[in-house]
Amino acid sequence: MADKSKVGLEFPTYTITVEKNKIAEFAMAVALKQHKEEINPIYYDDAGAKKAGYHGITVPPTFMTSFAFWTGQGLPEIVNALGINMNKLLHSEEEYEYLGNIYEGDTITRKMKVAEMFERGKRGKVGRFAEVTILETEVTNQRGELVAKVRTTIMEK
Repeated sequence: MADKSKVGLEFPTYTITVEKNKIAEFAMAVALKQHKEEINPIYYDDAGAKKAGYHGITVPPTFMTSFAFWTGQGLPEIVNALGINMNKLLHSEEEYEYLGNIYEGDTITRKMKVAEMFERGKRGKVGRFAEVTILETEVTNQRGELVAKVRTTIMEK
């Protein structure tokens, strides 16, 4: 059961370098493709990305979701800190506010905090009750520019 006293908790700040292969792998997974040549070249080819108007290879729109898995100790660190039972966890929603582009080679810093925790539904009703946690994440690049804000909604059923 989630620990509601954790509202306002800030997780450790983590930094990663965005790798070309990770971008292509993520884009292939989301598109359900086996080979990178089957996805948009902006996700694996520098010339293709520049031809499309980017400064270089860019990340897919939902790429920032992976930062929670690739930084720190991943998802277990988050759910353990919040007292959530991993076996009852549902990823409910993800919202993105794009403020800049993220490119291959960028050093990205993730700063995440617990924004809200509340109950939804009626306690005691099977399948009708959940504890909801909303995480807010700010994503900055190596120049200190805020490139995105992310709101993640997770539920414990």
